[in-house]
Amino acid sequence: MNFDWQTIAVALIIAGALLYVGRRALLRLRSFRTGKGGGSCATGCGTCGDVDAPLRQSNVLVQVGRTDGAGRSRR
Repeated sequence: MNFDWQTIAVALIIAGALLYVGRRALLRLRSFRTGKGGGSCATGCGTCGDVDAPLRQSNVLVQVGRTDGAGRSRR
C-alpha cells in the first residue's frame, strides 16, 4: 500500500472527525445521568421540588414602530 502525504492527511482528517463525533456522543450520553446540580426540572437546581426555585427576572420586550410625523419631515 502506498502512503503518500495525501493519504496521511486524509487519514488524520478522518481520525479527527471520528474523535470529535465520539466526544460529542459521549457528552450527550453523559447528560442523561443525574448528578450533583443536575436536576430533572427546568431550573436545574438539583432539589426537584423540595424547596422553592429562585425566580428568574422576566425579559422585557419593547416593540419599536413608526410614529406618524414625529421623526421625518415630508417633502
